[in-house]
Amino acid sequence: MKLKDEISRTRETKSKNGFGYFYIQRKGDKPDSYIGEAGDMDLTSVVYGYSVGYKDLYEPFLPRIIEWLSEGIETRESFDNLAFHQRDLNSALAFATWIKTGKNEVDLWKNTLVWQEQLQNREDYSQGMSRDDKEILALSILRYIQAQEYEKAIQLYQSIYGDKPFKLNSNMSGLRLAYAYCLHFYEGKFTIDQLEKSARPFLEKHLVMLYTMGRSTEMLYWLKTVCDAREKEYTPEEVIYTFYEYIPEEEKPDFVKELLGEKEPEKKSLFSQLFKW
Repeated sequence: MKLKDEISRTRETKSKNGFGYFYIQRKGDKPDSYIGEAGDMDLTSVVYGYSVGYKDLYEPFLPRIIEWLSEGIETRESFDNLAFHQRDLNSALAFATWIKTGKNEVDLWKNTLVWQEQLQNREDYSQGMSRDDKEILALSILRYIQAQEYEKAIQLYQSIYGDKPFKLNSNMSGLRLAYAYCLHFYEGKFTIDQLEKSARPFLEKHLVMLYTMGRSTEMLYWLKTVCDAREKEYTPEEVIYTFYEYIPEEEKPDFVKELLGEKEPEKKSLFSQLFKW
């Protein structure tokens, strides 16, 4: 399915008459188990709803999501891996709170790091890293950025790769890109233009992959980091719309162009093209 069709289908599904809205509305009754997981899944739906212009429909669910995530955290809800599940619930709570209030709660991100660091202490990268390992590590660095724990992020990266000269290029991995943004926030290394030029090839592929695989909340790590680095104030809704900066113009449905305030170029008549004064 083309990305344009995927976005249009999301718009239809999340509309007031769509199944996605019907489903999240019906989940008003408190789940008997895994309440935190239910909140996390609903947050994914909310992010998709926001992305297609339905903030007014999905914003009312945020208090319930925050309540359910908080309960899952307080009861130490777990599947097979307590630290893994709690890291994800705490991250979701930090994002849900930010979407609701527009304020980044650093303390919530610091709570996430407690569990993240438990997981990191179990890892051994001495024999190399897989692609999945690098993707997980990139998200770890992005969480450190949200918690404003830049030194810890740098220490984590350098514990694996050493303190070597670091340069940007046009073929950046997610891990290297996350580290580059960390260096920018911590010591002002690299300009915004330099970062965004290097980030674009990766984000154009990675964000589309996340969007089409149902991982909308994971997109927020990247979108929020990019927007935080810019010298501009963004609402959470505007941060989510930043996704559309990284997709081709022809893949944007007309409703997206309207959301972004983009105007179609004026079409000149054949007569005006033939007779120029």
